[in-house]
Amino acid sequence: MTSRTSMRAFGLISFFFALILLYSWKIEPTLLCVKTIDRSVMSLKKDCTIVFMADLHIPLNRHIEQKVFAALDKIRPDIILIGGDFSAYHTTSRYSIDKLNEIARYGKTVMVMGNTDVCRSRQCVYCSLKYPVDRLANFPFSILRNDTLALPEFGIRIVGLDDPVTMRDDTLLLRPAGQPCCNVLLLHSVYKLTDDQKQRFDIICSGHTHGGQVFFLRPFLHRFDPAVDQRYVSGIFPVNKTIMAVTSGIGQSFLPFRLGVPPEIMVFHLHRLEKK
Repeated sequence: MTSRTSMRAFGLISFFFALILLYSWKIEPTLLCVKTIDRSVMSLKKDCTIVFMADLHIPLNRHIEQKVFAALDKIRPDIILIGGDFSAYHTTSRYSIDKLNEIARYGKTVMVMGNTDVCRSRQCVYCSLKYPVDRLANFPFSILRNDTLALPEFGIRIVGLDDPVTMRDDTLLLRPAGQPCCNVLLLHSVYKLTDDQKQRFDIICSGHTHGGQVFFLRPFLHRFDPAVDQRYVSGIFPVNKTIMAVTSGIGQSFLPFRLGVPPEIMVFHLHRLEKK
């Protein structure tokens, strides 16, 4: 009797864990969460909607890809920011460019590089457009590699750092703007930023962490990846007057699972604050 009970308990536990595995593999990675942030900015020239996403690791599962494009179609953002790791390690640059073009139909698209986007044994998106002939100017998206992009129609200045994880970033770029504007910092990981550097911006957008991807791994994430600031695994963090957003991303890393950390995009509704 005891043996039968033990076998039954073992069977139920195995069934329970199989359901969790199936859910984390096939279901949660397709459950897109849209996180909305409203913020008033005095130096803004007019209201603006920004969609921020990171860590797509394309190609995406078709279900989550359809939801991402459906969300963009519904939101109709003015600006789309992509915080690196757009491509998976073995994604061809041609496929990545095609997907960037699709995204850019929904708004002004600005991207920085992540650790999976940089050149290794293949051409990255940037190199395939930049060399041997510079074709970046002919595409409807911008790739910032330690560079700035001014959007005077909104009064926004975007500073885009190259990938900090692989030491390609140039933090000397993080200096105050010459004239009043809404300063946005776009980068793949915030782990190297000082508090002083953070406070020079109105909004900071970052990814890389995947939010831990599995909820019970979050407290140990820094042990697996030193390019993670354990204080900022995912969420919205106020740093004095700065809003720092660390997204849990959309795709998966080498682990094809998500559990308790669904894919997400962030939507910033920026409102012009009138002077009194």
